[in-house]
Amino acid sequence: MFKAFLDSLLNPKKDALHEPDPFARVKDRLSFNPETIVSDAIDEALEHLGLLKPSAKPSIEALISRCMADGFKAVALSHRKDGEQLSKDEKKALGIRSNGFMSRRAASELSEAGKLKPLEAHFLTLWRADFTIDRAKRIVAASGQEFGRINQLGGHRDGCAFCAENYDKVIDPFTASPFPPADCPNAACGMMFHASVDWVAVHKSQR
Repeated sequence: MFKAFLDSLLNPKKDALHEPDPFARVKDRLSFNPETIVSDAIDEALEHLGLLKPSAKPSIEALISRCMADGFKAVALSHRKDGEQLSKDEKKALGIRSNGFMSRRAASELSEAGKLKPLEAHFLTLWRADFTIDRAKRIVAASGQEFGRINQLGGHRDGCAFCAENYDKVIDPFTASPFPPADCPNAACGMMFHASVDWVAVHKSQR
């Protein structure tokens, strides 16, 4: 997942001449720690949304690598399906239909706020964290390129003034943050980053 992607960027294979790692000089210039971003993104999602208890972190860590391939809802559903299910009365108390899925383990991870939306708690937490991780990937990719830059895009900007105002804004990868804007009203911030190269600057530098 992100670790493999990060390793491929920050630790490219050296040739026989042992050229210096071109990423060594950028690791400490980013606004976040790329080596802990998966853990940090999950912590941020757990804390900001408050739908799951902190003890749910190992489950989210185990599930998140599957999200892009299988989809957030499908991955969250598989977690709720896995293991002994709540009784019909227990599901009813949570507002879940009798044929809905909620394992005892998944239910035990719900916070009081999460119990108000038990079928969405894991899904939204995974979604928010994974978008943060994806933005971090784009930042790392851009930071490794001379004249690399980030274009800020909005996957779904509904209700978010920040995303609407900054759509397609170009930002420096070394000041870009992968975390959702503080004022974003969406549970899963849809802000997306696109890594690119400022080819005008490249051409000017070659004159």
